[in-house]
Amino acid sequence: MELLNIKTMSRNYKLTPSKYGFKVEVWNDFGMKRTVYERNVMDASEVVMDWWENSEKEFDKMNVQQKCINNLVKKEIKW
Repeated sequence: MELLNIKTMSRNYKLTPSKYGFKVEVWNDFGMKRTVYERNVMDASEVVMDWWENSEKEFDKMNVQQKCINNLVKKEIKW
C-alpha cells in the first residue's frame, strides 16, 4: 500500500487572543497543522518559525509512522 502523494501547500499561520495568551495555528509546506497556546507574541512567533523550519523533518516522521501503521494493519489482516 503506497502513501498518498500530498500536494504541497503554502505556509500559513493564525494568532488568536485567548484567556491563556495566544492560540497559535500554523500550517507547514505539506499542509500539516499544529495548534498550541503561548503566553506572548514573541513565543508564538518562535513556534511558527520552528514549525516552518522543521516542516520537512516532521513530514518525514509522519511518513515513517504511516508506513509502520500500514505494516501493522497488513500483519493484522493476515492473522
